Amino acid sequence: MDLNKQANLFLYNANVDDYYMVGDSKISVIKRTPKQIHLSNGVIIYIKKTNHDMLYLHSKGVKRNNRIYPIVNQIIRDIEGYLIYKKLTENYGFK
Repeated sequence: MDLNKQANLFLYNANVDDYYMVGDSKISVIKRTPKQIHLSNGVIIYIKKTNHDMLYLHSKGVKRNNRIYPIVNQIIRDIEGYLIYKKLTENYGFK
């Protein structure tokens, strides 16, 4: 399974008190509803459905020049990094 898909599933299936690490800070899920995921850093991720019943994750964005970048994309990249770190520490004992 590709890493981006694993990161999306990690976030989508996260329950209260599940966490991932970004550097030295621990980001955890503090509240979970059927349509929202609240993170400890203040970000709210919305679970939305397309017309064809596909689910996707959405959040507010950061505006840079004329473009808006959803914060959820950065969170997915952070989780990908955490999953790589977790796999390395489990398999090879790196710390």
